[in-house]
Amino acid sequence: MLRNYIILAWRNILRSKVYSSINISGLSLGITCCLLLALYIQDEMAYDQHHERLGDLYRVYTHFDTDFGFGQPNIPSISPPILPAVRAEVPEIEAAARYVGAGAQSLITYGDNVFYEADGVVADSSLFNVLTYEFIEGNPRHALVDANTVVITDRLAHKLFNNESALNKLIEINQQGIPVTFKVTGVIKDQKKTFAHINFATSMTSEGYAKDLRSEYMMNQWAGENFFNAVVRLAPGHDIKTVEAKMDQVLAKYGTESLRALGFAKSLHLEPVKDIYMRSDIGQSPRIRYIYVIASIAIFILLIACINFMNLSTARAGKRAAEIGIRKVMGAFRSTLIQHILGEAMVIVLLAVAISLVLTQVFLPYFNYLTNKTISFDTGNAGYFAVALLLLTVFTGLLAGSYPAFYLSSFQPAEVLKGKFALSNASGFLRRSLVIFQFVIAITLVSGMIIISRQLSFMQNKNLGFDAHARIVLPLRTVEARNRYEGLRSELQKYEAVEMVSGARFAPGTRVFGDMIFYAEGGSMETGRTNFRNEVDQGYIELLGIPMLAGRTFTNNRDMESQNKIIVNRSSAKQYGYAPEEMVGKSIYFDWDKKKHSFEVIGVMEDYHHISTREEIKPLILVMPDTINEYEVMIASLRPGGDFEKAVKGVEKIWKAQVDNTPFEYSFLDENVQKQYDEDRRVARIITAFTCMAVLISCLGLYGLSTYMAERRFKEIGVRKVMGASVKQIVTLMSSEFIKLVLVALALSVPLSWYLMDLWLQGFAYRVSVDVLIFVYAGSIALIIALITVSFESLKAASANPLTALRSE
Repeated sequence: MLRNYIILAWRNILRSKVYSSINISGLSLGITCCLLLALYIQDEMAYDQHHERLGDLYRVYTHFDTDFGFGQPNIPSISPPILPAVRAEVPEIEAAARYVGAGAQSLITYGDNVFYEADGVVADSSLFNVLTYEFIEGNPRHALVDANTVVITDRLAHKLFNNESALNKLIEINQQGIPVTFKVTGVIKDQKKTFAHINFATSMTSEGYAKDLRSEYMMNQWAGENFFNAVVRLAPGHDIKTVEAKMDQVLAKYGTESLRALGFAKSLHLEPVKDIYMRSDIGQSPRIRYIYVIASIAIFILLIACINFMNLSTARAGKRAAEIGIRKVMGAFRSTLIQHILGEAMVIVLLAVAISLVLTQVFLPYFNYLTNKTISFDTGNAGYFAVALLLLTVFTGLLAGSYPAFYLSSFQPAEVLKGKFALSNASGFLRRSLVIFQFVIAITLVSGMIIISRQLSFMQNKNLGFDAHARIVLPLRTVEARNRYEGLRSELQKYEAVEMVSGARFAPGTRVFGDMIFYAEGGSMETGRTNFRNEVDQGYIELLGIPMLAGRTFTNNRDMESQNKIIVNRSSAKQYGYAPEEMVGKSIYFDWDKKKHSFEVIGVMEDYHHISTREEIKPLILVMPDTINEYEVMIASLRPGGDFEKAVKGVEKIWKAQVDNTPFEYSFLDENVQKQYDEDRRVARIITAFTCMAVLISCLGLYGLSTYMAERRFKEIGVRKVMGASVKQIVTLMSSEFIKLVLVALALSVPLSWYLMDLWLQGFAYRVSVDVLIFVYAGSIALIIALITVSFESLKAASANPLTALRSE
């Protein structure tokens, strides 16, 4: 039977080469798109799936119960002493570990090999007992037990030691400016698909930065210093609510006094590790919404391809009417005919799948470039790919072949064999409905593509409130670099290519990891409001071109300015109920250790986007520290119109003369700001590319239908030409039906697109509006493409010699 299906399907393909080519091309492209997008989704969903007992792993996060205008009630970290206490007193917690980022980059030295390395952490020895990392060398249970030990990735081990064993080798790591010699006690596989990606982990019992983290001050901070990441493994059969309640009891037992002193309340909660990368909205935008968009596009593309198949199969039903009639007369049951036609459809789908496998391999490198991924076929995704391919094949075959099978098998043999058979109006209505549905999908996708591009362009080009152009950022990652700040600044100021130099703890484009609660005169900590806090040098505001609304900026008199003088932004003044000019001279207060500390506002600056425009501008205060070695970055503005490459070489020369033991490193501020939108740009590229593919497949189907219509009305066109109809009139006549369908699709897609895009835009603090122009553009694109597609075949039919059509009459 299978052999018969293949033979008959192949005969039908050869008999109708044009329509078969359109069907197979559309299905091949649709399945290829689905396979590529399925691989992308699988790659994204694979994060953290390697951990043992994944269902029992949780991240501990903090929820602030008091509203201080913080704007972020949840943060993905906790205070230093909390986790050891809850581990000891909550029996459901089997294992627990803390880890803290060691800064954006750490300086690693091994002999003459000196370089910066990102993604380093200081971790409890139990980290590898909670989270799963594949150890190539060393023992995960004991790797970080001793002081001054480090676990590194295989990539970093090869970078340091080539192919030698890394165990027991000594390397120097400078974390937060403090150099310490560490012994390598473990090498792990570089696992990038995890929320907790690390290149190296040093022991929490070590010297240097780790010593500060476990200091007496830190271990008494039950309310503040909420920057320790924490993960736990719970016992099987646990109840999350019960565990959370017990953790809050421990916090209340030890931290009530500290919380009361700071005037706020907080609680502890658990978030499944398996949800952090994809679904978490704590400190990030949930990536799952992009997955929903991409999955929807994949489904829509496949639907469009299947609709093409159904439309062309039913439109050409008249060609197979006699065959169906004869089969029924010869005794074929309807169920047999349905099975036969479905089998033919499945053969065509299998042929399309075979072609799509080749196309997937061909396009995968380009797809990786588009998505900035390294997806490949290997043992890790072979099973997933096989299942996805099987499901796609069965689903496509049944979806594409079902309606033609039921429709064709319903023909009455008597009417067919008497020559009275005609396609029913119902089939024409359904065919038109399917075309409309196709273009509703296509126009919705085009509308979405336009709005996503607009939103991304809006975020990238929105006025940041400061000038990021020609600003070079020099990280001060070591104690030596920070101690040389003043001399470095002085020398750079003398350099002809540099206009201004200043310093800061946190440069624009990076998060400000520091906040404090201040209250206005007559208030208390209970009525206070949260302000982010950045330490800056004199000239910081002028260098960035941030407008001052009232008051003054910092002077170079550090002794005076560091005595509780602050500059606030407009949002900070507003949350205390003051206009900018009213805020100057006022004091705000902070209670600590049973003392009231006052801070005088000397100036109010305009709001500016310190981080991504995706997030709302938060209240911010600037302070000048009392020592010069508090800054983590130096920022220099280069003279406009100069040779930037030459200027950077000059800056490097000055750096090496001043800071000889710290490698020179730089970046441009505007590029740093734009890097925040890399993921948005990546998703926008995917959506644009596959939306274009959806429109292309829609046009394939439209071209097939227009070809069929021209063929069906061949004699009518001949008669019209003989009666004097012009080519233009005939093209208009044939195109008008399809244009009407596209216009109906446009009308139906507008409310759907409007709703979906408005829903998507809710995730952005600053967003573009959904206006009518978007749908005008989307509709115009669909109309123009449809008109070009249909007119090609219509023009061909209208230009044909009418005698050819009327010769038999």
